[in-house]
Amino acid sequence: MPDLPEVTSIAINNVRTAAGVPARVAIEGGRASIVSGPAPSADAGPGTPAIIDGGGRIVAPGYVDIHVHGGGGFDLMTDDPEQVRGYARWAVTRGVTSFLVSTFGRDHAQILRRLQALAPLIGKPGPGEARALGFHLEGPYINPARKGAFDPRWLRPPSVREYEQLFEASGGAIRQITLAPELPGADALIRAVVDSGAVAAMGHTDATYGQARRAIVLGVSHITHCFNAMRPFGHRDPGVLGVVMTSDDLTAELIGDGAHVDYAAARLLVRAKGAERIVLITDGMPLCGTPDGEGEWEGVPIRVDRGKAVRVADGTIIGGVTPLDDMVRNAVRYIGVEPQHAVAMASANPASALGRSALPDLSGDFLLLDGDLRVTETWLSGERVF
Repeated sequence: MPDLPEVTSIAINNVRTAAGVPARVAIEGGRASIVSGPAPSADAGPGTPAIIDGGGRIVAPGYVDIHVHGGGGFDLMTDDPEQVRGYARWAVTRGVTSFLVSTFGRDHAQILRRLQALAPLIGKPGPGEARALGFHLEGPYINPARKGAFDPRWLRPPSVREYEQLFEASGGAIRQITLAPELPGADALIRAVVDSGAVAAMGHTDATYGQARRAIVLGVSHITHCFNAMRPFGHRDPGVLGVVMTSDDLTAELIGDGAHVDYAAARLLVRAKGAERIVLITDGMPLCGTPDGEGEWEGVPIRVDRGKAVRVADGTIIGGVTPLDDMVRNAVRYIGVEPQHAVAMASANPASALGRSALPDLSGDFLLLDGDLRVTETWLSGERVF
């Protein structure tokens, strides 16, 4: 498509929604409206917007990845702003217009340094970059019994005092924290997280059904990478998964790559909760979206082979390597989700899970997709960035 003229008003006609409904996009002053129905007759008078023919493509909201540690060769577990900017430039090529910087550290001091170094980037994307909405802390207040790929030396009991220091270091931009609600001190931490306006999420947890139910009462509203690094479901010991499957108060993350969660289990989750409460995430690490091969992450040798990244030493899965746009297609092809719901699982649902009132205006962020849901254009704040 040729470069757009410098205008403040743009109309993209001849598009359709993921549900197949004819639509058009009206862009004005950085905001976009997706309007059902064909375009009205052209008006040749003053103020006529620049008209773009969408070529029958699908228009969808921009994707929001609320759990991602890197991708495209770039690392978000860092205090280097250029790594985050590099990821943000790569992300738009996969339809991601907003994301949480999901980070962690070996100790409290390292996490503080990372938050302080990256806080100036939050909400201020550069040219051609996806928008960093804030931070997701996956730990350190998680259960060593469900540590997943995390080094147990990095983990410790919940501390409200530490959390307050982390929140201050982030410039008030912590949007989500993953914690294990069964740990001593977790009750007070959950209250502090909710009071700060962030989302308290259960993850890397060995909580019983009763402990998980109590966590919801205290304010937990979200589940980190459902099925992974948590007590498995049992008919006499339903655990966290029992709460996830039976509670409308929780949204649940799903790594939709078929490697972290078998597609049959993913279909069960969707049937139990409904697609509207499922949030697709990548849990991406730096080799996400890159060819198979070997590398290192956080000092750990890893190998990527056929859509799975594993720790060389013991075969533990260590982060995701499937980009979010691929997961949307997987949801349709392998989980049986309708295209419009699959798109929402990567866009509207994560934004709602974070709380839309706490987010900037995302109305100008949208995608144009081909018939196979592949990203052909990405628009951020009413401007085409890919």
